[in-house]
Amino acid sequence: MSAGADNSDVAGALEGETVDGTPLPRSFLVEASGPATIVRDHGDITERTEGTVEISHRIETLEEFGEFWALRSKRHPERTAVNKLLNAQDEGMGARYDQVGEWDVVIDGHVQAFFGVAEAIVGFDGDIEDFDAPNQRFLGRVLNNIGHDVDTLVADFAQDLISSDLWGPGARLAEIVVKHGNREDLESDVEALLEEVED
Repeated sequence: MSAGADNSDVAGALEGETVDGTPLPRSFLVEASGPATIVRDHGDITERTEGTVEISHRIETLEEFGEFWALRSKRHPERTAVNKLLNAQDEGMGARYDQVGEWDVVIDGHVQAFFGVAEAIVGFDGDIEDFDAPNQRFLGRVLNNIGHDVDTLVADFAQDLISSDLWGPGARLAEIVVKHGNREDLESDVEALLEEVED
C-alpha cells in the first residue's frame, strides 16, 4: 500500500480474537466503516494513506457487551466506538487515524444473543470480585439480576438500547419477543420496528 494512494480500501478485521471474560452463548457484531487518513511513522519517514476503513468485530464476552452497552449514553457514541475499535486493531502497530469524521457504526445481534446476555447474568456463577465491569451501573445490573428472571432482563436491556443510534433492530426484536411471550399488544412496537428497518 503506497503512501497517498487515493481511494484504497483498508480492511481491518478483529474477528477471531479471544478476549478474557465471561463468555456469551451468542456473539454480537460491531460493524464500522468510513474514510480515514492512516498515518504511520517509520523513523524519518511519515507514511499517509487515504482510504476507506472497514472493521468487523464480534462481542463475545459479558464484560465487553457491558463496554458497548455503556456507550449508549455517551455524547458521541459512534466516535467512541470507532476509537475503541481502531485502538484494538492497531495495538502495537503505531498507526494513527486522522480525519476519522462521522463513521457508520452499528452494533447488532440475533434475538438469541440478547437472551444469551440475560442468561449469562442470571446464571452467573463466577467470582464477582473478578468480574471486570466497565462501570458501576453495569456491575449493578449484574449483581441485581443474578438468579432472577431472564425475560425481564432482556426487556430492560432492550429498553436501554432501542433509543440509541448505535444499536441495530435486534434490540427492538428482543423486546417484541418478550412482549409476545407476555401476550402484550405488539402493534406499536411492530410499527416502530418497520420504521427503524426502513430508515
